[in-house]
Amino acid sequence: MKFKTTVCGLLAGLFLISCDADTSGLGGTLTPEGDVITVSNDSCFATSRTIKAADSLIIMTSQCNLGRFTEEGSGARLDASYMTQVNCMENLTFADSVYGIGDHVFPQWFIDKVGDQKPYYAELRLYYSSYFGDPANPVKIEVFPLDSMLDPETRYYPDTDPSLFCNTQAQPLASVTVSARNMQDSDSLRSLDGYAPNLTVPLPDSIAKFILESYFDPDRKHYLSDAKSFMDNVCKGFYIRCSQGDGTLFYIDRTILCVNFKYIGFDDDNEPKFESRVAEFQGNSEVLQLNCIKWTGLDNQLEDNSCTWIRSPFGILTEITLPIDEMRDDKYVLNAAQLHLSTAVTPSSKYKPSVPTTLLLIRKDKMQEFFAKNNTADKTESFVASYSTKFGTYSFENIAAMVEKIYSDRADWLNENGGDIAAYQQARPDWNKLVLIPVSVSTDSRNSAISYSVDIKMHQVKLLGGDTPIKIKTIRTRF
Repeated sequence: MKFKTTVCGLLAGLFLISCDADTSGLGGTLTPEGDVITVSNDSCFATSRTIKAADSLIIMTSQCNLGRFTEEGSGARLDASYMTQVNCMENLTFADSVYGIGDHVFPQWFIDKVGDQKPYYAELRLYYSSYFGDPANPVKIEVFPLDSMLDPETRYYPDTDPSLFCNTQAQPLASVTVSARNMQDSDSLRSLDGYAPNLTVPLPDSIAKFILESYFDPDRKHYLSDAKSFMDNVCKGFYIRCSQGDGTLFYIDRTILCVNFKYIGFDDDNEPKFESRVAEFQGNSEVLQLNCIKWTGLDNQLEDNSCTWIRSPFGILTEITLPIDEMRDDKYVLNAAQLHLSTAVTPSSKYKPSVPTTLLLIRKDKMQEFFAKNNTADKTESFVASYSTKFGTYSFENIAAMVEKIYSDRADWLNENGGDIAAYQQARPDWNKLVLIPVSVSTDSRNSAISYSVDIKMHQVKLLGGDTPIKIKTIRTRF
C-alpha cells in the first residue's frame, strides 16, 4: 500500500518541501555541486484502536466534576464525585466578641436583636462555572468528612477509591437536593452582577462551633494557624458525591467551607449591635483536590473496530501505531509527515457531548511525565491540533520530528544492547504507539500556551480508523 512519485533535481525537491508550512526534521539543503537530491512524495498507513484511559493521566487541574449522566442509546454512564481539602490562611483572626462562644455571652437583649437567626452556622458552597445536561434535573448531593488526609507526596489518579479515605457506607455528614437552576437563590440575587452560581450544602452547627471555640481556646488556637494545622486538627477534607439524580454534570471550580457568625460591634453612637461575618476555608490549587471518575457501559465502543472513540472525562482514548520502518530508514531523511484525522457523525440526542476542542498527540510512554510536569507540547514528542468545524478534522501538519525521535531512540537502545529488535520491542512494547487525549490550554497575557491539562469536561468524538488504516503523507529526501 505504498505509492511513490520520484522527482529528481534540487529545485524540484526544494519546491515540494516548501509546500509544507512546518519543515521540522528537514535535512540539509546545501550539497556539493553536482550532487542530486531525490525527493519522494509517499503515503504510508497507521493503525488505530480504542483503549481505556490510562492511569498515567494524572490530573493537574483545580476543576472537579460532580454528577451522574447516562447517554441515550449507548447506555454509557458516568459517575463523577470528588475529594477536596480546604485551606486555612495563616494566622486567621476573628472578631474578639463572637456571640455565644466561650465567655462571649452577652445580655439577654442581644438575643432579641438576633431574633430567629443563628449566632453561627456552617455550610459548604460548591461554585460551578458551567454544567452539562438537564438544568432542571434534581440532584441529591451527599458530603462525607475524610477520616484520613490526602498525601501531597502521592500521585492520585481518577480511579482512586474514596472509601480508602472515608466511610462511604455511613450516614453522610450532610445532604441536599439541588439543580443547575439553583432555586435555592432568589431571582434578584441571581440577577446581580458578579453572582456566581453555586450549590449550597448546610452543615451541622457543631462544625462552626468547634472552629470558633478552637480560636478562643489558648490550647487549640494553633489549629487555625495554617493549612496543615487546620487539616491535622479540624478538617481533613470532604468527599462529595451525587447519590440520586441522573442527567446533570457540574463543573466545580471552587469548594468553600463557610463559617458564618455574629459578633458584637458598635454603631456611630458607640452603641453595641450585632454584625455578621463569614470565614472562608477554600479548596484551591494550594491543597489537594481529586476527581473520582467511574465509567460503565463503554465495552461496545472499546470493541468497535469500524472506528475509534474518545470520551472524556477519563473514559476512552484513541491509540495510533506508526509504521516507523516505512516512514524512516537509513537511506532517507524524513522531511514531513502529515496526519489528518477525520471524524464521523454520531447519533443526535437532547444532551449530546461536544467534540473536544483540542487534542494532544503524544507518545504513549511519555504521558505520565507530560502531565506530571504540566508540560507544553514540544513538537517532538507531543503535538496539539484544534478541531476544524469546517472539515470535521484534526490535522497534525508535520510529525516528522516525532518519527525521527522514535527511530533514534530505538537505534540508541539497539547500539547499547546488542541490536536485537525483538528484544527492544519486548522491553518497550509502546515504542511506536501514540495516544490522542483531549486537553485544555492555559495561556499567558499574550495568548501563548503555557501549559496543558487533561480536559475533564464531557466530550465525545468518533474517528475514522479501526479496521480502516489511517493515511499519512510523507516527504522524504535521499541524497
